[in-house]
Amino acid sequence: MNLFKDKILQKNFSYLFLLQIANYIIPLFLFPYLGRVLGTENFGKIMFAQAVVAYFVLFTDFGFNVSSTKEITDAMGDKEKASETFWNTMLAKTLLLFISLIVFFPVVYGFDKFRGEHLLFVISFLNVFSSVLLPLWLFQGLEKMGLIVIVNTIPRILMCVATIYFVKSSTDYNLALFIQVLANFVSALLSIIIVFKLKLVIFSKPSLERAKIQIKNGWHIFATSLSSNLYTTTNTVVLGLLVGNNAVGIYSASDKIVRALIGLLSSITQVVFPRVNVYYNESKQKSISFIKQILLLMSIACLIVGFGLYFFANDIIMLLFKESDFQRSIKVLQFSSLLPLFSVVNGLLAVNVFITFGLKRQLLKIVFVGCVFSLIFISPLVINFKEIGAILCATLTEILIFILFIYYIIRNKIVNYE
Repeated sequence: MNLFKDKILQKNFSYLFLLQIANYIIPLFLFPYLGRVLGTENFGKIMFAQAVVAYFVLFTDFGFNVSSTKEITDAMGDKEKASETFWNTMLAKTLLLFISLIVFFPVVYGFDKFRGEHLLFVISFLNVFSSVLLPLWLFQGLEKMGLIVIVNTIPRILMCVATIYFVKSSTDYNLALFIQVLANFVSALLSIIIVFKLKLVIFSKPSLERAKIQIKNGWHIFATSLSSNLYTTTNTVVLGLLVGNNAVGIYSASDKIVRALIGLLSSITQVVFPRVNVYYNESKQKSISFIKQILLLMSIACLIVGFGLYFFANDIIMLLFKESDFQRSIKVLQFSSLLPLFSVVNGLLAVNVFITFGLKRQLLKIVFVGCVFSLIFISPLVINFKEIGAILCATLTEILIFILFIYYIIRNKIVNYE
């Protein structure tokens, strides 16, 4: 089969690619401005607060972007069934939000490291509410990504304009973060309005029992995401705790560039997941053939990106930040050059092979090994190499997980699965 002839896939990839531009590339133009105006210290404070709150965003998402997407895809046009999944997923996310609130405030006000900038953390926590409201998984499952692009793009463009207009000095870092999270909240709110305005779902009374089932269905995805988060976001948190906000600012200047590129490249993972499930239901071999094509295409794209990061790191950082304070970000960016390849390929294998083929437990075990590896080495690497140590740990962890994925696939002859 030829993936380039799949019109639905082409359309959804185009929409999701535009969505990722709104999520990553538009803010990426803003970060250099913030870095120059706020300085590495206050810029680092924002990045540190967002990294801490990312744990709560992950908790309320709880793997629903995969598990609920799959349920809606499997409903195959059954609006009543899709609606049942929608309402019970929203109830489950709301329950997880309340648990997050119970944990968040004691943490922020109970430790000096957080209490000194408590307002910054409270502002950042608004992203958790946005995450709960945003039903991206519904649009993905229905393969209607075009509906969500505009409501995510316009608020982010306005965010850039508002930031440049209002944020003028290094003391405006709280305001800078508030403008960012407000844009996310407006996008989520508009998305919910679209769901009801276009009647994508009908009302189906949710129940605690069904909400628990949704949580149970998303458990393996959440556990995998949590383990993955422990070697991505945790690097920023550990860097902030052990070295300081200045190092976080240096690290984040390059990490935001790399994560934006990974986010764009990973768009294909989200787009092909519903399609892989459709093909898998038709023929296992058909889905395998499709996955192989995607892997080859994305590997080539990631290698090109990695080449550009390594050889043009100096030009990229100087073009964006134009400040001597961010000189150290050049080396971080160079050491990041392999990260897009292994991160994107690992994401494709995890979701489209291990999840689709019902290998959730095996996936969790592999990612858990990567998590343990990262937790063992992150502190000594950060203490000895600071921000370089953080990116080294992330890259080595992704390489280890990739090796374990390939070993498992070859050993169990997944590619020959019939």
